[in-house]
Amino acid sequence: MDGMQNGYFQNGYKGIGVSIISYDKHPAKTMWDMLKQTWLELQDVEYNPEFPIVKEFIEGSVDKRLNPTPQETIHIQCVFHNISRVNLAQLTRHRGWLFQVESQMPQHVKHNVIIPASIVNSEFYDRAVKLIEESQKLYDDMTARNVSKRTTGIPYQDARYMLLHGQTCDASCSFTLPQLVNVCGQRLENNTADEINYAFRLLLKELNTVIENDAEMDELDKLVYMKNLQRCDCFGAAAHKCFTCDDVFGNSFKRFPDANERVAAATENCKLDFKKSAWFYELKRIAHEEPELLLPGEKEMIESWEV
Repeated sequence: MDGMQNGYFQNGYKGIGVSIISYDKHPAKTMWDMLKQTWLELQDVEYNPEFPIVKEFIEGSVDKRLNPTPQETIHIQCVFHNISRVNLAQLTRHRGWLFQVESQMPQHVKHNVIIPASIVNSEFYDRAVKLIEESQKLYDDMTARNVSKRTTGIPYQDARYMLLHGQTCDASCSFTLPQLVNVCGQRLENNTADEINYAFRLLLKELNTVIENDAEMDELDKLVYMKNLQRCDCFGAAAHKCFTCDDVFGNSFKRFPDANERVAAATENCKLDFKKSAWFYELKRIAHEEPELLLPGEKEMIESWEV
């Protein structure tokens, strides 16, 4: 992060972070206690991860051979740190997720603005830095006297309108495990998602780490999480095809081949060059600095860009 007098900005997305607040540690027991109600002879069978019938039911539910609905009881809470308000606007579109977001109304903001890598690597970078500095200085001047009712200048809730959309904040979220899998289908698509794509990769990394290292969980608890986390990828990944028909980039990133003629047409007639996008720069950086965040096939995808 680069500092400025009166404020801060960060070049690219690397200043973003994710921390896990909590997660259901024993999802398999809850799933068993729900699943067994279908059969009278099983209703009095207590959960035991060593029982073959328990294993069969949990694995069947996770693999969707048996009712998958009990997985919707598995809740996770996390915090996204230093995401932009652009990212926040995308994040809060997801139905079923619950949010608590850092407020700009009752307090002075923590100045920090994300400058996308595409702008950092352009002739507009110095002007962008100047714009951030001016915005932050104006905000500070307007709110400098807000130490008491008698000396009030411009209330924080009004001054915040002069801040940039790239201003960062922290947001806590609560969601179910199936909701996470579904959202990743949209947010891990390179052709349409950038900052939020990076944020979800960090979330998956943190979740995998805490689950793997949790000594309180039994093998079925971990199986429930790990099988679902392994499914977290863009829509079309399982088929190794891209179904994105968005007309901005189409399927320009080319992790997977076009699924059909509509995708091919959207790619051929797309509006913008993907190599000028921030996510193009970020993926190349990730390949060198955080390769563990790459999804299957992306290393080869990035290498193909150099050909």
